[in-house]
Amino acid sequence: MNNITKLIMSACLASFILIGSGCKKLLDIDPPKNELPSEVIFSSAETARGALSGAYSQLSGSQTYSVNLTLADALAADELHALSSSARYAVLENNTYDPLNSSYTNDIWGETYTSIYSFNTIIERLANNTAISAPVAMQMLSEAKAMRAYCYMVLTEHFGDVPLVITTNVNVTALLPKSPIAAVYVQIIQDLTEAKTGLNEAYVSNSGVNGRSQINRSAAAALLARAYLTTGDRQGAISNATEVINHTDLYELLPGNQLNNVFLAGSREAIFQLGSAFNETSGYTNEGQEFVSNMYTFALPYTLTPALLGSFEPNDLRRTAWVRQVSLNGVNASEPFKYQNSDNDDAIASGRNEAPTVIRLAELYLIRAEANAGLGNTAAALADLNIIRNRAGLSSLTAGVSLALAIEHERRVELFCEHGDRWLTLKRTGRINAVLGASKPTWQPFAQLYPIPQTAIDSNPNLTQNQGYR
Repeated sequence: MNNITKLIMSACLASFILIGSGCKKLLDIDPPKNELPSEVIFSSAETARGALSGAYSQLSGSQTYSVNLTLADALAADELHALSSSARYAVLENNTYDPLNSSYTNDIWGETYTSIYSFNTIIERLANNTAISAPVAMQMLSEAKAMRAYCYMVLTEHFGDVPLVITTNVNVTALLPKSPIAAVYVQIIQDLTEAKTGLNEAYVSNSGVNGRSQINRSAAAALLARAYLTTGDRQGAISNATEVINHTDLYELLPGNQLNNVFLAGSREAIFQLGSAFNETSGYTNEGQEFVSNMYTFALPYTLTPALLGSFEPNDLRRTAWVRQVSLNGVNASEPFKYQNSDNDDAIASGRNEAPTVIRLAELYLIRAEANAGLGNTAAALADLNIIRNRAGLSSLTAGVSLALAIEHERRVELFCEHGDRWLTLKRTGRINAVLGASKPTWQPFAQLYPIPQTAIDSNPNLTQNQGYR
């Protein structure tokens, strides 16, 4: 890492400060000598790219986005069982999290708002910026808008109504009340729509970062497809999913005999992946480190639930490729094995360069299937569903099946332990109370929203707690 890169990284990460529910005013002191003032950072394309890369790195390097979204939601749903007796896992698995002591849910809130502040800074500094050429500024501005939208999708999916912070002005944001989910999604869809118009279709190298670790036009369209499915705009979901699926020059479903390659960096199935912005990839992920045992493991931490394992049909290639049976000290476990490297030694030995995958092509087929099913387009929904099933070595379904349940089932076995897809799907379809209420004695309907951290409530008198946690 050269000196200017270190300086940029230090400056942009230090300037993106957000605690709790809103920005706290910075002390009126001179900046440290190793930091660049904001006006200097955004006075050239090179340093502005460094700031954008820093914002990406801040998000991808957080515990929330590198592993805890998957871990927390998989435990809160019915995918993962903790073999450890730790209370922090038990509160998730039993859905008894609280505003004071639930570190995982609190971090989702705090780390997401920290990233929103970073992307807001970039959006403000690049709007009407005359120091950087218009096309370059528009590309970076559009990436920041898409990433802000993604962050707000995560917040609403987990907390419901949330403060909508779209400025860095702490006098505006410090005491913001919650905005309804519908209003937040208006902003999400506006950001993603505007981003699509300003983004390149190709993945643009940003401060030396290549691959698929930055937002392009298709990534914005894929996120829009998610957003439209959530808000009930099925035609919008179909249109955006189709736009991505039709980009066969960039994307394809890997064949069933290559399922082990789906989560490699730069996989043609990947639409958007996370990665380090300033260092060459290590080849392993935090999820692999969390879920995959190795010779140095002293105790197996988790196992996939019997319910999830039992949902795989015989001869499903995904069961073979993405689940690993292990035993240690008399304990048996079924590990999520989508990411196979637990550390750098694994990566070197396997020759696999893995990258955290946020959204991939298989999900777009399932989004389009769900949207078409909701519109009564049975044949189109079945066609997409069967593309995913056939890739997994399974036979096609025919008319007469319950499409909604068939799609729910397919999402379960295709997207398990991927950023909470099961948890979010059950909430989106209104099935969470029926499913988790039948399997968890501790389930309460209000638990489908996580509690807002008490620290955020204490610092903002206009911020109200979610129902059930008062």
